[in-house]
Amino acid sequence: MDYKLYPMTPPKIVAIAKDAGLTPAAAVNAFPDTSNLPVTPVPMYGQDITFGKGRAAPEGHDVGSTEVDLKAKMLQLIDKFASNDKSGMAKRLFAAFLAKRSSVGYFDDGDMSSAALVHPNIKFFLNASINGPGMANASPGKTRIHQALKSANWDITKMTIPTDLGVPAFNDGNKVFGTGDFGNGLGVMINGVQHVYVVATHYHYDKASKKYVIRLLSLFYDVFGLDDDDLKEYGAKSTGLFSTAAGVGITAWWQLQHQFGYAPLVTRIGIYSVIELDAV
Repeated sequence: MDYKLYPMTPPKIVAIAKDAGLTPAAAVNAFPDTSNLPVTPVPMYGQDITFGKGRAAPEGHDVGSTEVDLKAKMLQLIDKFASNDKSGMAKRLFAAFLAKRSSVGYFDDGDMSSAALVHPNIKFFLNASINGPGMANASPGKTRIHQALKSANWDITKMTIPTDLGVPAFNDGNKVFGTGDFGNGLGVMINGVQHVYVVATHYHYDKASKKYVIRLLSLFYDVFGLDDDDLKEYGAKSTGLFSTAAGVGITAWWQLQHQFGYAPLVTRIGIYSVIELDAV
């Protein structure tokens, strides 16, 4: 079946995944994506999407007093966690943050999306979110897109949206040795994804053949920013003898964001997939 003949107007969200740490009490900052998502639901984020000036660092973390000094120290994170990034995607994200935006914005990058497309954790998520017959990475007993469509008698407008999917992460490799995602840049750029919305842009159920075709846009969101817990867990209280370059870089990042008004960015990855399955 040619999915192009069956556009959905408007597109419909058919599955949602959210970081378990984004509890209603913690996720209080809305940041919509009006170009890709309906009015509701709006992605909600925590303290890491906030920024400001002059806030005291928890536990006295301090690795510099000027923006110039702190920028240089934050850039050490590229050497530490993106030494194998041949595309330059990590440098572009850091440069966008260090340009000192006055408001939160989205960061889209073709190389970042291409890297995600072939990442095993993302490939697993894409298959598991559908959970169709004969597909890899099946989730036995779980209601995913295929099962929700079946329960709605293949009427996509009446399906109940699965919202209990687990979010994927870019955390393959070793932080200490800078391998995998901690060498290609994805670990420092994103690491754990905070939200995924799977949007159906095209859909058709053929009653005669008992098959359906669906075109999906899977949107992955994370905040390139830090909260106080990040600083406490990974930061350095000084540039002293026992401080690591990573810890100093994390602290410099937090200071730029919360003491010098550098607005975070929301990384956004969109991956399209077309699936044709038996309606069984």
